[in-house]
Amino acid sequence: MWSEDSDRAWIEVENPVTEDVIGRVPSATNADVDRAVTAAVDLHRRGGWRDIGISERAKALSALADGIERRASDFEALYTLDQGGLAAFANFTAAAAAAIFRDTASLAQQIDLGPTRRDTTTGSVYVSREPVGPVAAIVPWNAPLVLAAVKIAPALLAGCPVIVKISPETPLVSFVLAEVFAEAGLPEGLISFLPGGRDLGRYLISRPGIGHISFTGSTAAGQQVMATAAERMTRVTLELGGKSAALVLDDAEPEQFAPLLAAGCTVQSGQVCTTQSRLLVPARNGKQWLDALTQAFDNLPVGDPADPSTAVGPLVSRAQLDRVESFVETARQEGATVLTGGGKPAGAPFEHGYWYLPTLLTGTNSTMQVNREEVFGPVITVETYEDLDAGIEAVNDTEFGLSNGIYTSDIDRALSIAPRLESGAVAINSAGPNVTAPFGGLKMSGLGREGGIEGVEAFLETKQVNLPASS
Repeated sequence: MWSEDSDRAWIEVENPVTEDVIGRVPSATNADVDRAVTAAVDLHRRGGWRDIGISERAKALSALADGIERRASDFEALYTLDQGGLAAFANFTAAAAAAIFRDTASLAQQIDLGPTRRDTTTGSVYVSREPVGPVAAIVPWNAPLVLAAVKIAPALLAGCPVIVKISPETPLVSFVLAEVFAEAGLPEGLISFLPGGRDLGRYLISRPGIGHISFTGSTAAGQQVMATAAERMTRVTLELGGKSAALVLDDAEPEQFAPLLAAGCTVQSGQVCTTQSRLLVPARNGKQWLDALTQAFDNLPVGDPADPSTAVGPLVSRAQLDRVESFVETARQEGATVLTGGGKPAGAPFEHGYWYLPTLLTGTNSTMQVNREEVFGPVITVETYEDLDAGIEAVNDTEFGLSNGIYTSDIDRALSIAPRLESGAVAINSAGPNVTAPFGGLKMSGLGREGGIEGVEAFLETKQVNLPASS
């Protein structure tokens, strides 16, 4: 049910193109968290969702996929309005979210929840797999629909209620998703959407009754989530930051691959955790690569995200713009050279809004801040490597391990190299993971996997029922 309270605080939503306030949403309180968690725990203990069976839960997920598709135009419009997302990319968000629900539903046929009898040398048991309980899903601002779907769909199929904490930067899409759930007629307490900031999230994950925390965000915030979870031994899935690299092999032609690289590493203005923000190109034709990449970055159209021809839109907020400017200024001070970009675009229509040009830096090394930390903006470094072993070493010279890339005309060669890259995902001639297959990070990029059957299994616990010796 919708909660109404005229006295509550409100979150104003800005359009990052114009800096105008385009709407407002109610800010959730700790009391709202208490109500949501209590309702979820009550539903779970009564078996109101768990006991209907996995096949019926799968049917509900398919119906939710249909609902998302019916509202696709609303999702797409709001993605452009409150996030500054590209109209050319907007249809992917709704289509991907619907695919996640539908693909997750199809997994019901592959999951055996038991109970299954096992006879061992020391006795016989029944083994079952049961839902872990209410899930706290913390969704970031940069992909509020797709990453909500990645968390909600597998949890629901596993039999768990979900409490979603919505980011205050881009909340509008989540309210449309809440309407899709409301129209589906699901049990009360199964899903809650709570808009609010970090304090609200901290309160949510500390509440008794939460069986699993699924968090996507920065590594620093993920460490805090993990520390809080440890107090109650709450299970966690952490999809955290990255500093991913694109390893360009020596058979890749600069003129062919430079436009592909430029487009791939500036998706959503670089505000993606899997952005390939470090480009490693062969030294033997390094000058050719620098020239081709500079031209490719220069050719990216910057402008109104509602224009289908735009390739790079604004950053999401003033805070994000300030962050990106600080990274580039520090890189300059540390000796980096700006090949292109390096500031805000001039003239109309850029007098207002949170704009930053696609920026290519060279002269960097692994000790510089811009190569060690996640920028979350269209700021990309390019370095050369002498041989393949040196290139792989450079890819792995980071505390992160989320999603690297390999660019080559020889797919079999890329497949042989992929196991040597220390990341949870490797993309060949593309950027980012497949969100309907298992993905997640290594090292400081997180714990666990989302997507695919592995994503569902994260929300299941295994129970043993030990039979008496005579059975």
